[in-house]
Amino acid sequence: MWLVIGLVATALVLIFTLGTTRPDAPAQSAPSPAPPVAPPPVVAAPRSAVAAPVDHPTRSDEAELDAWARSLAGPTKLPAALVSAYGRAEMRMRGEAPACHLSWATLAGLGQVQAVGSGPLPVPQAVWDRWAARATNDGKRPDQRNPADAAYAVARALCSTGADLSTGNGWWTTVLGYTQSQQDTQDTLTAADTFAAAKPG
Repeated sequence: MWLVIGLVATALVLIFTLGTTRPDAPAQSAPSPAPPVAPPPVVAAPRSAVAAPVDHPTRSDEAELDAWARSLAGPTKLPAALVSAYGRAEMRMRGEAPACHLSWATLAGLGQVQAVGSGPLPVPQAVWDRWAARATNDGKRPDQRNPADAAYAVARALCSTGADLSTGNGWWTTVLGYTQSQQDTQDTLTAADTFAAAKPG
């Protein structure tokens, strides 16, 4: 008798346990990766800067360029040698790639962000290997430590895209392709616009 009661009780416990056990919950899927951040809308390129002097391939324009650079060194708080280097690059590209509309202010903005305003504009080795050239017609080899040669190499790389840097989309796409950083590109835009606002002192 007690054996029967024990068997019945055991059966009831098993039935109750099996009947109330919930199936395993389905595994939750891993969260989807966040979509890439789109570049911020750019309504305009940096404002127009005071243009560098006209390039004179057949005669020296050093005195004119130096005077122009000195007049902007104070307002931009940049060494005159750097302003001259950026201006020289603008002058050269005006003849080599007139549709590029590269301004010295864009190069100064890149230098401000990537070199913290000091020294020649840093040039990635791959860019230097492809685009290095002597900024002045003195017959010497290009020097990566020379501010004018460094700025000229970067200018040639930027204008090789075929974009018009006087337009917002052309400027943003080109500079972003060079910096590979949206934050650096935005900082360059801000710095370039500030430099472009400078008036000769």
